Amino acid sequence: MKRQLLIGLTLIFGFMFLFGQQSGAGAATNELSKGSSGVAVMQLQLKLKEQGFFNAETDGLFGKDTEKYLKNYQAQKKLHVTGIFNDETSRKLFNVSLTEFSTAIKNGKLFVKDDEFVKRQISTIATKYEGVPYQFGGTTTRGFDCSGYVNYVYKQAGVKLPRTAESMYQMRSVVKKPVAGDLVFFKNTYKVGISHVGIFLGDNKFISATSSKGVAVVSLENTYWNSKYAGTFSVL
Repeated sequence: MKRQLLIGLTLIFGFMFLFGQQSGAGAATNELSKGSSGVAVMQLQLKLKEQGFFNAETDGLFGKDTEKYLKNYQAQKKLHVTGIFNDETSRKLFNVSLTEFSTAIKNGKLFVKDDEFVKRQISTIATKYEGVPYQFGGTTTRGFDCSGYVNYVYKQAGVKLPRTAESMYQMRSVVKKPVAGDLVFFKNTYKVGISHVGIFLGDNKFISATSSKGVAVVSLENTYWNSKYAGTFSVL
């Protein structure tokens, strides 16, 4: 009887240990440390810079500089000095838990805005999907329509946009000189009014999802697109 009880307790504590290990590993996956990259890292850098703790390029890459400045912040705020962006640091720096911070970033929320960096990210992300086929109403890498593609790319950079080209056009702001990452709008393509949108890449080129080529890079000097051109604007 004692032997059975001992075996039972051993199994219970074993499962508790395994469950605890899995939970801990799950929580740790949202942490940012040297080697991490992306929008979350960029937000960390911008927030540290905003509070006077970061004096380097906000490039979205977690390297030696980011680790050093994060450690300085942790030391100044009397946190555990780890050089890792963890739950404790997230609560102090952003006033939200690490899970809440990560979820917000995945859903396209930006805690601190840096339009120049975001646009660079957008133009880089945009070309990754060149060749994806066209699908009317498509919003995934299985197939995009024009606004579904732009929406998807912008979301990857942490920016949430409305669903249609027309509604994106309504939130436009004029820019003196278009830069890569801005949006290019076209009118009177398959319907009257603003009906197509793409992402400006510089050098008078843009990338968009079209019914004839799928996601492809095209020159604004193209006869068809030049005749339908409605302007290049920022939506950030």
